[in-house]
Amino acid sequence: MEVAGNVSSEFSEHEVIQKVAKGSRNDFRHLVSAHQEQIYLMILKSVGDEQIARELTQDTFLKAYLNISKFRFQSSFSTWLTRIALNSTSSYFTSKRFKQKQRTITFDATQHRHNNLEADDRFDDEAIERLRLAIARLKPIYRDVLTLCALERKSYEEAATLLEVPIGTVRSRLNKARNLLRKMYFKV
Repeated sequence: MEVAGNVSSEFSEHEVIQKVAKGSRNDFRHLVSAHQEQIYLMILKSVGDEQIARELTQDTFLKAYLNISKFRFQSSFSTWLTRIALNSTSSYFTSKRFKQKQRTITFDATQHRHNNLEADDRFDDEAIERLRLAIARLKPIYRDVLTLCALERKSYEEAATLLEVPIGTVRSRLNKARNLLRKMYFKV
């Protein structure tokens, strides 16, 4: 079975998952290798911090490993793993660690522009961080749909599958999330 680096097909991924569920720790590395970058990038887009994204990615795979015997093949492994990553990210956003970090961030736009004059033509770090913090303040049902549809560019259908909700629910949650963000970000 050739799966080094990537799991070559759904069938081989299925075999690898079954082996891991039966206790083959060594085979889990194939699943990590196949999915790690996708999960890391999704988490990084949400949290905006490479170190925290690495930690949450590791946490996601640890939870997947510990619970792989509960995976029932009713969805793809990638879908199951994405749900775990969304839950890990949500847990981070409600943690004391995040709340402490949030309190220590200051937004001094004048000082920022003075220190970073070339930022005129692109989003500056302050605006991106303000947006991330606004997203983090959303309830998980809105944050998850925003992460999937806006940051990960998943279709409504893909998001509905990942979140296990109807497409109409994805659309209404996304609309609500955008409205909430406008109010928080622009303090309308």
